[in-house]
Amino acid sequence: MNELKHLLFLTQIEGLGAIRTKRLIDKFGSAENVFNAAPAELAEIENISDKTAMLILNSYSGFKQFDDTFDEYISKADKLNISILPLSSPEYPDLLKRIYDPPVLLYLRGKQSPDKLINSIGIVGTRKPTDYGKKMAEKFAEELSSAGIAVVSGFARGVDTYAHKAVLKNKNASAITAAVFGCGVDMIYPPENKALYDEMLEKGLLISEYEISAFPDAVNFPKRNRIISGLSFGTIVIESDIDGGALITARTALDQSREVFAVPGYITSKVSHGTNALIKNGQAKLVENLDDILVEISNKLVGLKLNSVNGNSISVNEVPELNGNEKLVYDTFLMNLEPIHIDLISEKSGLNISDSLVTLLNMEFKGIVEQLPGKRFKLS
Repeated sequence: MNELKHLLFLTQIEGLGAIRTKRLIDKFGSAENVFNAAPAELAEIENISDKTAMLILNSYSGFKQFDDTFDEYISKADKLNISILPLSSPEYPDLLKRIYDPPVLLYLRGKQSPDKLINSIGIVGTRKPTDYGKKMAEKFAEELSSAGIAVVSGFARGVDTYAHKAVLKNKNASAITAAVFGCGVDMIYPPENKALYDEMLEKGLLISEYEISAFPDAVNFPKRNRIISGLSFGTIVIESDIDGGALITARTALDQSREVFAVPGYITSKVSHGTNALIKNGQAKLVENLDDILVEISNKLVGLKLNSVNGNSISVNEVPELNGNEKLVYDTFLMNLEPIHIDLISEKSGLNISDSLVTLLNMEFKGIVEQLPGKRFKLS
């Protein structure tokens, strides 16, 4: 809690921003250590000037007065059932952690946990879709969630709303839907999505990098798009004009080396100019069905196994019943896409190295995990 307090205080320093804050944390190991550093050490960080270094250290004189503010803030979060997840948390989504500028804090609201986003695809598009666009949003959202792949979108009017709703009403869904907000997670925007908001509190997950009760400022929404693409293996663009916000998400996905998929539309339709341009320029793969997506991401999926690419068939691996230690070890894999070293498995599971190795050996016999060179392990 002390580290969270220091991190919240650090994020409130005007003009620092997510990228420089992350660099500071990476360099000094914790927010608290940042304030204990010498000015010259801070100034060694890229884009941290001598002036900024002194601003950071001088601001710390007000840290004691931050006590009441922090306590009130945490109390408000508890009352609203909002979780505050720092970048250093083992629960922080692994895919998002890998982007150039991940949020140093995530605010989460809803009964689902972030580990449900281990296999995710983003769906974005125009706020004014045609009937065709609505159907495509529903089609892909339903098929993805039935396949065990979570759907991430932005809770906006139009395509986003249709995608979220399709997952929630899908009786065959084995994955959730998550909404990334451009405001605080306790703010319902747009207001007409009140019923959808309430349903997502029960069945989905609401995510934001903006503080509790932050107003839905227009400049926030383009910035939040990097989180939609950052949480996802790839992003599907369904109807967007050339200057549509969905194309911002497509660009952030490309910058993050993630897949971009586009649903083609009528050449005479204004809301298809952007998606068609993505395809024409070779920036997105044309997709007509779920198979087109699975072909590109099947080797990245965690805990899911393709039965047949051409048959649109995918199923969750059947995992034998796990005992106590096996469950602890198995859970360490769910937030990591790459093979994990034994030291990290031990740290995250809370087991010592010896017990971890014995447990992993038993799991290997059961076909649950596979050992790689260098004492690294991955799910089979």
